[in-house]
Amino acid sequence: MNMMKLKSMSAVLLAVASVSSFASFADEAGDSRLVFVGDTEFSSFCRAAVKDDVSMMRRSFTNKVGVIARDKRDVYEILLSEDNLACNGMGIIEFSKQRNSEQVVSYLQSVQQKS
Repeated sequence: MNMMKLKSMSAVLLAVASVSSFASFADEAGDSRLVFVGDTEFSSFCRAAVKDDVSMMRRSFTNKVGVIARDKRDVYEILLSEDNLACNGMGIIEFSKQRNSEQVVSYLQSVQQKS
């Protein structure tokens, strides 16, 4: 990898590392109201984890292809690192586990194993 690509990747990782989302809920069973603080460009990942919505999580990763990395596999690798994407101060997998988002956790763990 040349220096230009490394500098570019470092800038992306720094931006992603600053993602921080906080969720508050109107009620457990019904619609929840999310409040995001920080870089809201990545809030869809946290929202998908809160809703336990695998389709939304897949779309979130797909939407970052070409923005963060060239292919989906590299996007997964970068964003699944606990240092790069945080929801409420936790890595996306840990946050999903805390929210009892079983389907999303299963999906993320299977993707992580393939990477």
